Amino acid sequence: MMFKYKNRQNKLEKLQQARRAYIEQLAFIRRFKKDEDGGLIVLTLLLLISMLVVGGMAVDFMRFESERTKLQSVSDRAVLAAANLNQERDAGTVLTDFFTAEGYEDAIVGEPFVQKTANGSEIRLASEVDMDTFYLRLVGMDTLTAPATASAIEGTGNVEVSLVLDISGSMGSSMTGQVYRRDSNDVPIRDADGNIETFEDTRTRMFFLQQAANQFVEDLLLPEYEDRISINLIAYSQHVRLGNDLYMALRTTPDSMNENDVIGSSFSAIEDGYAAPAAYIWVDADGNEVPAGTEGATLQAPWDQPVNVEWAGGFDVYTNPSRCVTFEDDEYETLTFDTNRVYEQVEWVDFYSRPVGQSRYDSRLRSASEGNFVREPCSPEESHGIILLSQDIEELQTAINSYYPTENTSIHRGMKWGVSLLDPSMRDLLGTIQTVDDAFRGTRPANYTDRTTSKYVVIMTDGETVSSERIIPEYYDEYDERLGLSETPANYYPRIDDDPSTNASYGCYQNGTCVWFNNNITESIGSVADLNEKLSDICDLAGDQVTEVYTISMGLFNETMTDCASKDGNAFRSTITNDPGEPGLDEIFRKIAEQITALRLAL
Repeated sequence: MMFKYKNRQNKLEKLQQARRAYIEQLAFIRRFKKDEDGGLIVLTLLLLISMLVVGGMAVDFMRFESERTKLQSVSDRAVLAAANLNQERDAGTVLTDFFTAEGYEDAIVGEPFVQKTANGSEIRLASEVDMDTFYLRLVGMDTLTAPATASAIEGTGNVEVSLVLDISGSMGSSMTGQVYRRDSNDVPIRDADGNIETFEDTRTRMFFLQQAANQFVEDLLLPEYEDRISINLIAYSQHVRLGNDLYMALRTTPDSMNENDVIGSSFSAIEDGYAAPAAYIWVDADGNEVPAGTEGATLQAPWDQPVNVEWAGGFDVYTNPSRCVTFEDDEYETLTFDTNRVYEQVEWVDFYSRPVGQSRYDSRLRSASEGNFVREPCSPEESHGIILLSQDIEELQTAINSYYPTENTSIHRGMKWGVSLLDPSMRDLLGTIQTVDDAFRGTRPANYTDRTTSKYVVIMTDGETVSSERIIPEYYDEYDERLGLSETPANYYPRIDDDPSTNASYGCYQNGTCVWFNNNITESIGSVADLNEKLSDICDLAGDQVTEVYTISMGLFNETMTDCASKDGNAFRSTITNDPGEPGLDEIFRKIAEQITALRLAL
C-alpha cells in the first residue's frame, strides 16, 4: 500500500511541476507581448540596410558618370584628331591609339564611320565600357555599361564672309607691332613649326591692317575650300565706295549737270547702262600716265573732261564721279536691301581737303600749295570699291594693298554694306553682275534658313564713328557751283564768285584767288549718338539672323564695337603699343579665320 501511495504522490508532484512550468511559460509570453524593449534595434537594422543600398547606388552611379565622362572626352578628342584634314595618318589608327592610350583599347563598338574628301571629312563612332559595381550588386546589378558616341566634321560647308575694313584718316598714324619677315619673292618666311617669323618695328596702322587682312584672306581661301568660301571686301571711311559694277546695277539719283543747270544722269537712261566719264589716272609732270603712287605724280580727275550724253544738249557736263550712295534712316532697321529704291548719289566734294594718299592730320595740310588735293567724302580710287563674292586671293590682296587713309569714320555705313551683302534680298541683283564669280552668281547670298551655309561679318576700326558733313543743297545746285567746288585747294572753303571784292561767304574765287572763310556751306549728318544707334540696330539684326559678327578694335576697347559682336567671345582688341601679352592684329585675324573654318563637333 505504501508503494502505491508514493507513486500517486510522485505523479501529483509531476503534474504540479508541469502546471507551474506551463503557467510560467504563459506568464513569459504575456510579458514578452507587453515588453517593447529592442523594437528600435529591429527598425534600425532595416533602415541601415536600405541606406546602404541607396547610398551605395549613389556611389556607383557617380563612378559610372565619371567613367562615362572620361570615355566621352576620349571619344571627342579621337574623332576631332581623326577628322582633321591635315591628319596624314590613317583615321582608324588614330582612333585606336587614342582609346588605347587611355586604357580603353576594347571600348570601340563595331567599325567607326570614316569619310574623307578633298573638302572635308566626317568621323563617327560608338564606344562603351563595363564598370563593376560595389553596392548595386546587393540588388542584383553586378555591372553598369557606360556608353559614348561622337562625331566630328571638318569642313566649311558653304561660307559667306563680309570683311569690313577701316581706311579712315587715323589709319595713317604710326604704331609698333610685329612685321612679317619675307623672302625675295615677298612671301612670309615660316619656321620649322609653320609659324611666320616676325620682327618688331614701327609702321602705320594701315600697314599692319594690310598685313593681317592679306594673311586672313590666304587662311580662308585654301585650295580645299574652292567654291565654298566667298568674301565680300568692303573698305569704309566717311562713306563706302561701291565698285562700278555694283553702282551700275543699282538705281541711283541723277547727279550730273550741264552748263544750263539742267540736271541729268550720268546714265543715258537708268535701263541702258552707264556712259562712263574718263577714269582717274595718275600722270607725271609731262602729263603721261604712270602707275598709282609714283613719286611726283598727280591724280588727274575725270570731271575736267566733258562727257557727251544725250540729255546735255551739246553743252559741257559736270559729271559726278562719286561711287557712293546714302541710306535712309529706316534702312538701318532692316536687313533687307531694297533693290527697287532709288539711292541718292553722294556728292563728290567735301570741306575736308588733303593731298592724295595723305591723312588729314598730315602737317603738310597747313600749306595750300603742295600737290593736287582730293576733297571727296567718297574715295576716288576704283580699287577702294566693294569687291563682291570673291574667292580670288590676288584680286582681294591687290585691293587691300591699294588702301590708304582717307576721310572720317562711319562704322555704321561699313556694317550696313557688310550685312546687306549677306542678305538674300541681294541675290537677284548680284546675279546680274557679270564680274561676280560664276560659282556664286545667282546662288549667293543664300537664305538664312540654308543650314549648309554659314554667314560671317568681320569688321574692324581704329576709332569711333564721327559725325559726317555734307554740302548744303542750295550751294550745290548750279553748274558753276559744282565746277567751282572742284577747284578749291586745301584748307579753303569753296567760293564760286568771279569778283574778288565780293562779300560772298564761301570759298575760293573762280579767278584763282582764295581766302580763308568760316565754313557755312556744310551741314552735319546726324549726331554721333544717332549714328551709333544705327550701328547698334543693324548689329542686333545681324546677330539675330544666324550671322556671326566679329569685331576688332585697335587701341582702347570700343564699347559700341563690343556690343556689336554677336557674342562676348567675338569682340577682339588689338593694342597700338605692342603691349606684352596682348594679341596683335594678325593674331586676331588668324584666330577668327581658325574659328570660321574650325572643326564642328556633334555629340
